[in-house]
This record gives sequence, structure tokens and C-alpha cells, in this order.
Amino acid sequence: MSSYASDEEQVEALKSWWNENGTSLLTGVALVLAVFFGMRQWQSENLSEAGNASDLYQQIAELSINSLSTQATPETVRDAMVFYTQLKNEYPDSIYTRYAAMSVAKFLVETDQYEQAASELQWILDNPDLGMFQDIDEELFLIVRLRLARIKLGIGDAQTALALIHEVDPGPMTSAYADLEGDVLLSLGQTDEAKAAYQKALATNTSGNPVLLQLKLQDLGVSPVNLDPVL
Repeated sequence: MSSYASDEEQVEALKSWWNENGTSLLTGVALVLAVFFGMRQWQSENLSEAGNASDLYQQIAELSINSLSTQATPETVRDAMVFYTQLKNEYPDSIYTRYAAMSVAKFLVETDQYEQAASELQWILDNPDLGMFQDIDEELFLIVRLRLARIKLGIGDAQTALALIHEVDPGPMTSAYADLEGDVLLSLGQTDEAKAAYQKALATNTSGNPVLLQLKLQDLGVSPVNLDPVL
């Protein structure tokens, strides 16, 4: 009898526990399963989307290859914009859309559409996210920022170009950034500062081709044999 009572007590205890915790337990299990199958579905869709975005970008890449020996034409821009617009509308979080924006910006510069080219590069800087838990590699941002700064200098907006250069640590692109900084400072009439920037570019140059930098410094009265690295 005591064993029966004990069994009854255990059953009642189990019922009581289930009433108190069963709902939350089932909810937890359901949540785990939902996350698991949701991630599987997300990964499958993500792979499919990446493939579609890659196919669209390939069309733009082929236009880039075809225009390697000549400048882009208005027809090149028109054709590229068809694929790029679809990429931007349907796959705004894809890295391929960022690469496409860079290619389109190049086409736009070659057809003298500088403001729109700057707008596409700025879009990349303003949209660093590539979807869940991903962002753009920093080196890509540095390249985009450098190109945007050069366009800004080209259209006479030297102050914006200078701000773009100064807003980041260029790291492995220090020489290229310092070189452009020298061009910007020179356009602003700041000759001494431009010399220092060119010297920094020369001191950090790793491309093995410092001739252009030396020529720029010679134009400012600095002899190559007297160059002092400015780090």
C-alpha cells in the first residue's frame, strides 16, 4: 500500500512538474528545431541566391574584359546597368553587388559620368553588411574609398577627398593613400604638406616602381638623393 501511495505521489509529482514546465520545455524543443531547420533552409536559399548573383555579376565582368583595351562606351554602361540594377534590387546584401558597383563606377568614369560613379562607390561605403553575420573585407573598403576620393578630387571637391583619406587608417595601402593625399594638398596650394605626403608615399612604397613619386617630388624642388622618409 505504501508503495502504491509512493507511486501515486510520483505520478502526481510528475503531472505537477509537467503542468508547470511542460509548455516551456516543448517550446524550447520547438525553438531548437525551428532554428536548426531554419538555418538549413537559410543556407540552401543563400547558396541559391549567391549563384544567381554570381551569374549576374559574370555578365558585368565580361563587359569589363571586353573593354580592357578600350574605354567603356555609353552602350557598355547601358548593358551593365541592366544587370547591376537587378543585382541591387534582388541581391542588395551580396558581395557580387559590391563588385558590380565598382565595375559600373569604372564604366561611368570612363564615360564622364563622375557624379553617378561617386554615388555608386558611396553606396558601397554606406552598406557594409552582407547579410547575417557578414561584412565587407576592410581592404575592399579601402580601395573603394581611395577611388571615391580620386573622383572627388577630379570634380574639384578636394576637401571631401581629403576627408575620405583622413577618416581611416589605410594600413597596407598607406603609400597609395599618401600619394593621393599629396595630389589633394597640392591642388589646395599646400605645397609643403604635399611634399611631406609624397615623401611618406615613397617611404612606404612596396610596388617597386617609385619613379612617378620621385618625379612629383622633383617637380616640387626635392632632389631624389635628398629624400627623407616621413612616416
